Amino acid sequence: MKKKTTLYIVIGIVVVAVAAHLLLRPRIAQNSYEKGIVLLDSLQYGQAYEQLNRAVRFSPKNPDYLFGRGMALAGLNRDSAAIADYTKAIAIDSMNFDYFLNRGVSLRKIGNYTASLRDLNRCISLNDSNSRAFYQRGLLNAAMMEYDQAVKDYNRSIELDGSNLEAFYSRGESLANISDFKGAIADYDRMIEGKNATPESYKKRGTFKLKIQDFNGAISDLLVALNDLPNDKELLFSLGEAYSNLKDFDQAIGYLDRAASIDPNDPLIYGTRGGALLNKGDFKAAIQSFNKAINLKPDYLKAVYGRGIAKAFLKDYRGSIEDFNRAISIDKNFTQAYYNRAISKAIMGNHKDALPDFDIAIKYDPKDAEAFFNRGISRMNVKDTKGGCEDFRKALELGYQPAEQMVKIYCSGSGN
Repeated sequence: MKKKTTLYIVIGIVVVAVAAHLLLRPRIAQNSYEKGIVLLDSLQYGQAYEQLNRAVRFSPKNPDYLFGRGMALAGLNRDSAAIADYTKAIAIDSMNFDYFLNRGVSLRKIGNYTASLRDLNRCISLNDSNSRAFYQRGLLNAAMMEYDQAVKDYNRSIELDGSNLEAFYSRGESLANISDFKGAIADYDRMIEGKNATPESYKKRGTFKLKIQDFNGAISDLLVALNDLPNDKELLFSLGEAYSNLKDFDQAIGYLDRAASIDPNDPLIYGTRGGALLNKGDFKAAIQSFNKAINLKPDYLKAVYGRGIAKAFLKDYRGSIEDFNRAISIDKNFTQAYYNRAISKAIMGNHKDALPDFDIAIKYDPKDAEAFFNRGISRMNVKDTKGGCEDFRKALELGYQPAEQMVKIYCSGSGN
């Protein structure tokens, strides 16, 4: 009887313990959930996941717990797993817009843009005053290169919450992508004036100012960024461009040299450096820089053309014609190459071959007085006095004063 009684007592204790455990499960789950949310707020995603995973284990049908664990997984860049949790939460509660919002974000991050857009649209249909939803849809549209639509979403996000400076930053990027650089600068002004300036924001604004030819403004911003980003190749390259446009070629070359030391395989650096050297009048050094650019990018039009110009200044007219031929083979509509090829041919005395190139240049720009003047010289050299005089008079009509003397010398007789 003693053994039987003991057995009943043990069984009774186990039943009580199981019952107590079952009764405590919701409390344990809620406690873990609350701890997990606090850890999420402090971006401690690993520890948050442990707590929220425990909450789900004790209460697997609670959509908030699943959603919380999904957020922790997303914070750990485990977006596919996060999507699985968000999907379970939606299956339990399909009216919670946050579930769709977060799933949409994770779907964007893994590149499933179609499903992401569907979720973000659903979120907005459930709550059209959620600024974060419009911001996230803006990011998605930008990722899909739908920049006009992205700007509309950022506009709405900012209308709903003007304190979200990330929306200004992102809108600025999208505006730049549709060439609205003034609008982009205005958004970055807002960020920087709001004391949320970062080196990257100064760099971006400087780059946009470069696009609207505010070269001094660009340099001012880029130099601020350079203090914190001394080895940023793009920043150094932009400084080189800005100084080159201000004709401060020594400064330009210095920054471009620094950019090349960081990335010796970027043809744009050598091409831009070659242009600065060409404008400085150091033609041999310009050719060397253009050579590096062309070796890295054989179809680099501006480098090929620039090298042709440099060769012409060094009186290597045959070499210049070869480069102008190459430039035209890259882009048959590159008018400047035709014009300068004509000049090199004319200097070599080949006026007959120069004339078709002058014709093409004038066809593309019928107000180029200098082109008319030079074609006039070539026409005179092939004994086409009437045509030459017509060109000199046209050049004079367009304001090219050296043509006046040519008219007086060659075109004062009858029939000319």
